[in-house]
Amino acid sequence: MRRPVLDHAECTGCDGCLAVCPEVFSRNADTGLIEVADLEAYPEACVDEAVKLCPCRCIAWEGE
Repeated sequence: MRRPVLDHAECTGCDGCLAVCPEVFSRNADTGLIEVADLEAYPEACVDEAVKLCPCRCIAWEGE
């Protein structure tokens, strides 16, 4: 299964991924960091849109 990953060192917290793919990405209330949901399967079109729109290029599919 493909899983999206996020590089927190590069993320600026712009919330673009939250806007286009809220079923996968969320902001942790305690840390303020963006998190990837633990799902059995990820909506590829939605995640691909988040990858494409991310200004920091900090979202990718694991292993790519």
